[in-house]
Amino acid sequence: MRESNKAKLSAMPYIRGNRKRVMALVISLSMFVVLSYLVSYILACCSEPFLQACSDPYRDMLLTSPVITIGEYRSTEEWSELATKAVLEKAKEIEKVPGITGTLLFREGRVKMKSVVGETTLPGFLMDSREDMEKLINYKNIQLVSGRLPEKPGEVIIDEKLWKNMGEDVLEYMSESYTIVGLMESGYYMATGLALPSENDINLIVFHPDDGKDYYSIIKDSGIDLIYVMDYESQKKSVAEDVGSLSMVERLIQIATGALLAICLLVVLSLHIMDRHQEWCLMNSIGFSTGEIYAMALRELLYCFVMAILIGVVLSGISGVVFDKLLCSPIGVHVNIIRTSAIPIIAAVFAGIYGCCQIPLFANIRRVCTVDEIE
Repeated sequence: MRESNKAKLSAMPYIRGNRKRVMALVISLSMFVVLSYLVSYILACCSEPFLQACSDPYRDMLLTSPVITIGEYRSTEEWSELATKAVLEKAKEIEKVPGITGTLLFREGRVKMKSVVGETTLPGFLMDSREDMEKLINYKNIQLVSGRLPEKPGEVIIDEKLWKNMGEDVLEYMSESYTIVGLMESGYYMATGLALPSENDINLIVFHPDDGKDYYSIIKDSGIDLIYVMDYESQKKSVAEDVGSLSMVERLIQIATGALLAICLLVVLSLHIMDRHQEWCLMNSIGFSTGEIYAMALRELLYCFVMAILIGVVLSGISGVVFDKLLCSPIGVHVNIIRTSAIPIIAAVFAGIYGCCQIPLFANIRRVCTVDEIE
């Protein structure tokens, strides 16, 4: 008859007595956590800065150009004058649309911006007057951090992140007559200034609340035809189409490394389990059931997995900070260090490996017998 107060099998004696083997298992598992994190982080370095630059500024505004009709004109200057008047008339109509809080006419210049891998161009907001430029600055809560505001045509200010990102090359696609006279803090990769008289790319900024409504459709439904629109949803979709394949690459890399890790661990664990056969038989001989031995072995594995996750999280956090300091901050881009997208894959792989470990474990537990039965 078994004693009711018999000691419960603990996983700690084996763990303390086999530190090297346990640490090898824990480090292998934790390195998978770090690898998964770094894959997610590095791929995000290629996409997140573009999302921040290309879509985030348009949460409370959209860029467009209304369809206008212009009669005969004799020169480019006359066309620009007539087109400006026609666009301003359309702007008054747009301002009457429910929800629209204002409009600003601007001439578009393109500024360069790069991520860790790849680069793109962003609109530079070139205004006809300092008054219009200051309206944009106030609307976006822009703060001047160095230099001065533009005072004459051809002068621009750019976000300090954009300066750190590209330096003087930021204006490569604009006229050589443009010069940077100040740096600002906008929260975005923005550039604004006063347009040269030669600029004739006429567009509108349309301000609206950041409430998630589709103001492009609202404007169209009011009977105003637009040539194009750049708003939050369209820009986010555009970036997703350009870099969307990266998420698939991330999953494939993590699944492949997880599968390889699982195979290696199954081999190691199979050898580890076979080495403990006589130990488990001895436990069975002194009164512990195979179920209790099995539960102890599961607790040993669970301890290793939990330790691996904790160590992996710490190492991942450290590596994220290091990569941010060495890779992202020097070029003025920001990537979230907390990579929630990696959590489901890591959890799935760990659950899969833990489940696969039951195969050799269960097979060897069935072979456990008392010492006197060992051949």
